[in-house]
Amino acid sequence: MNPIWIVDAFAHAPYTGNPAAVMVVAEFPEQMQRIAAEMNLSETVFVKKINENHFHIRWFTPLVEVKLCGHATMAAAHILFQEKLVTKNEITFDSLSGPLTVTQKESTIILNFPLQQIGQTLAKATFDTLLDLPSQIHEVVQAYDDVIVALHDEQTLRNLQPHFDKVKQIEARGLIVTAPSKQYDFVSRFFAPRVGVNEDPVTGSAHCKLADYWAKRLGKNTFHAYQASHRGGELRIQVENNRVFLQGQAITIMQGQWLV
Repeated sequence: MNPIWIVDAFAHAPYTGNPAAVMVVAEFPEQMQRIAAEMNLSETVFVKKINENHFHIRWFTPLVEVKLCGHATMAAAHILFQEKLVTKNEITFDSLSGPLTVTQKESTIILNFPLQQIGQTLAKATFDTLLDLPSQIHEVVQAYDDVIVALHDEQTLRNLQPHFDKVKQIEARGLIVTAPSKQYDFVSRFFAPRVGVNEDPVTGSAHCKLADYWAKRLGKNTFHAYQASHRGGELRIQVENNRVFLQGQAITIMQGQWLV
């Protein structure tokens, strides 16, 4: 048996933000992908202790292992702090994306992630057709392993109902759709059907690209952002020295035992 928790990350209340399943293990089990499929959340995260305050972390969608996941990292850190499995308010995770540092300041968890810079501009016409949004796209850019589609206005983003079979055709991990906002610095949504997540509620890793995009577009390095999924989630973001600091809160909503 192994304890397992479900945590809402980037959440302001229960049932908001993005849920992740968390398992703290002595050794990584062979069936991690099957466990993630059984949980059927956007991410299941496994952490293994290396030494005091230092852990190895791996993330799985229901279909594949991924190189970086923000909300599941926040969820894992939240459990380590909650269960007093660390002795300081700072944790280092070894990951496929390199070392990641997470700190706790009162009820806020701060992720220190790599800034992932945007690349070349892509043809808007392709995405006009793909998303059925003629004249609504401001620009399209390559963003590391994702594609960012920037729209002219927030309401178009909120109303968007993409055809996921079409989104799967994009040669990328996922599609980040973003727009300026009156209430926030920017809003976004994230679609990743190629990795088994049609729409992710709140996506920390996507904001590693969005931070670079909006820093260049707005000429600033601190942001208040909102991911406009059906659950919704707020993020406070700071860009500094090619790093992105993502701030949010996490709430444990379930604890149980994995029996097999």
